[in-house]
Amino acid sequence: MMDKDPVPATPPPTARREDLARAWTGAATSTAYIPRAIDELETILLELVDEVLAALADDSTSTPAATGETVGARLVEEGFTDPHALRASIEVLTAGLLGELDRTPDSELARRTVALLGAMSAGYADGLRNYTLTQQERLKQALFNAMVRAEHNLRATENRFQEVFASSAVGIAITDLDGMCVESNPALGQILGCSPNQLAGRMLPEFFVTEDPLPTPGLAGPRPVPGSLAETYRRVLDGEAERVQEQRRLRTVDGETAWVVVGISLLHDGAGSPAYFVTMIQDVSELRLLSDRLGHQLLHDALTGLPNRQQFTSKLETTLGRAAPDATVTLCVVNLDGFALVNNSLGHDVGDRLLRTVGQRLEAAVAAERAMVARLGGDEFAVLIEDLPVTPDIDDLIAQINVELAEPEYLDGRGVGIGASTGAVRCRAADMSAGELFRAADTALRKAKATGKRQWAGFHSHEDDAARERDALAVELPAAWENGQLTVAYEPVVLLGTERVVAARPVLSWQRDEETVHDHRFCVELAERTGLTVQLVPQVLGEVGRRLPVLREVFAESLGEVEDPLVRIQLTRAQTGDADLARAVHRALRGVATPGLLEVALDTGAVLDDVGDARDNLDVLVDIGVSTGLCGFQGGPRELELLADSPVRSVTLDPDGIGAAGRDTAGEVLRTEVARLVRAIVDGGRECSVLDPRTPAEAAWWASAGAVSAQGGLFGAPVAADELPGLPRVPTG
Repeated sequence: MMDKDPVPATPPPTARREDLARAWTGAATSTAYIPRAIDELETILLELVDEVLAALADDSTSTPAATGETVGARLVEEGFTDPHALRASIEVLTAGLLGELDRTPDSELARRTVALLGAMSAGYADGLRNYTLTQQERLKQALFNAMVRAEHNLRATENRFQEVFASSAVGIAITDLDGMCVESNPALGQILGCSPNQLAGRMLPEFFVTEDPLPTPGLAGPRPVPGSLAETYRRVLDGEAERVQEQRRLRTVDGETAWVVVGISLLHDGAGSPAYFVTMIQDVSELRLLSDRLGHQLLHDALTGLPNRQQFTSKLETTLGRAAPDATVTLCVVNLDGFALVNNSLGHDVGDRLLRTVGQRLEAAVAAERAMVARLGGDEFAVLIEDLPVTPDIDDLIAQINVELAEPEYLDGRGVGIGASTGAVRCRAADMSAGELFRAADTALRKAKATGKRQWAGFHSHEDDAARERDALAVELPAAWENGQLTVAYEPVVLLGTERVVAARPVLSWQRDEETVHDHRFCVELAERTGLTVQLVPQVLGEVGRRLPVLREVFAESLGEVEDPLVRIQLTRAQTGDADLARAVHRALRGVATPGLLEVALDTGAVLDDVGDARDNLDVLVDIGVSTGLCGFQGGPRELELLADSPVRSVTLDPDGIGAAGRDTAGEVLRTEVARLVRAIVDGGRECSVLDPRTPAEAAWWASAGAVSAQGGLFGAPVAADELPGLPRVPTG
């Protein structure tokens, strides 16, 4: 099995933080004016980067949100009052913190990063509102002081007040206690789209939208307050609140709408009685738009525009949570077949366009349903359907999807067609959580892909229980090798009809606990699921190389001069194609005078299909003097042709195929044809060997058919390395 290209290592923390701070500084200063020297600004942002990285590394679930709010508020304190600076900051942090997840997916890091960036936007909005409130307080104090000083120097006070009032960037309205505008500044006129003179005498609450606003996606801070502004005036006048700050929508004179932050407080007369309302209005439409855009980017796939995994998972949880217990939902996980062929042959641009097309066609396939289509990542999509009485059966639903995807897409003059494998689950909403439903769909998808291309499979709980148990054992296997529970044992190889043990076959044995021992076939099946078989080859070969001299002496006592291989190792399909196989064999035989004492049997199917370096491995092993063989042999025409052209010494029949011919249940036709095949193998100068004969009668039939040797089964259980000296005296049953 060829190793994948290594993923580039993450930069050291110090370099990463400094690079991120410099990128942040450059982006912020290029988009907005910030009243700071570059060195000073970079020092400040370096501190904020440290806080962000520390929060993401903290196990606490609340730390990212709290740190995000603190960082957002700090930006306003340091002069980032232009929304362009916030947008640049979010883009830099998003690229820096999430940029590597395409290659090294980490859903927990993604979730914590999204939470931190969302809280940072909200903290920035809060900081900007506090900044506005501070301006309001200062302006209010200036207004109040101007009224007090007016008794001494009315003209000077009026000039000073008018300068502050007219030059403020915040819209200001002085209204009576009913909300009628008495005076307003130019900034408010710009927000409302009219001159201050046109506002005089008008009721300010009339400009504000009073209906309940719809929820707004994204991170736009507090939801707008519904109802009339006059109600807020009443609350302030009645003393329920000293001052109020709300986010509202207003409608301009031209009919356009804008998002604003409204601050309301009272001005008192000389006797301390309420006299006027001071209403300050700041336009935050651009900040709101930026926040909504950020929210959309965090919840949607940038390539297809479909919901991403985070939004889809949230939708799935919400759907299951609000559905009636007996309501059913359907989840389909769709994985494109052969998508890598498109990227490799036509380029990634064509692949990207095809992904967009697939997303559109999946939406078209379920357009009549209450459904959501999402791109989970790569070439994997998901479809969630809230089942209705008219929702078709799963097989009909999959057929609709396949029909939509079957139509070729013409890109740059080429008709590009691609199929998909699908895992589908339909269950009652109360039966599974979102995580369990996703896992069930993934399990069904793996089952479909194991069947072949363009297949689909459903989910069956009893099959899943067994699969989960096997998966758990598979991921436990590497640790078993490390702690010595998984070891190499040696199985006797016996000459049929002579009861002589002439060689040993290394096999895996897993002593999982005092009562449980897993045999070689089960261990290999588990190891193949995780790729551990390839990793084990050098270790097993190293063990074999150390034992060869001992075995030669032991077998010399019973067999005399030893010419045939004493150790016969049989490889799996993945091991046969491993690019490092020949190197591992050569290293294991370093110092061994007679490499032919080791026989390496390659998987027949892997050699025929030229998996990885399978054919090269066969040639190289012959060149370095190692005996070779073929295992898993089925006797088909291509296999016979391969046998004729290969310098192999032995052939081991597939125990699950023609190797069943020796059993009592085998038919006469099978026995006759297999006996003819065995004779052809032996007549061609190869040793024919069989695995695991279970009864003396079965062994006798194989001997009569011409098979030379047998391994395992009734000829003895595997023994530990320390028991190898006694191996030739293992009883034959």
